[in-house]
Amino acid sequence: MKPQDKLQGMRVLTEFQTDHSAYGQFVLLHSSFADTMASVCLAKSTDYPDQQVMIRLDVAKTLISELQKRVDYIEAGIEHNEIHLVD
Repeated sequence: MKPQDKLQGMRVLTEFQTDHSAYGQFVLLHSSFADTMASVCLAKSTDYPDQQVMIRLDVAKTLISELQKRVDYIEAGIEHNEIHLVD
């Protein structure tokens, strides 16, 4: 992570929409973000533009797997610095 990407002042995903192409084997992700500081100090918040990205099928599968693993860790109460498993 870059120093400016710390949790404070980081953008948070607020909304998303998806579409896909079976023929092209990709997923389209349209995402909207808000600044985490907006709820604390609106004057210091940053407006982030919506983004649309195309994710190849193989990368989408890897992303889904990694997100599910992190959700499982959160639900189990395992902090990131406690993880010493080799996948």
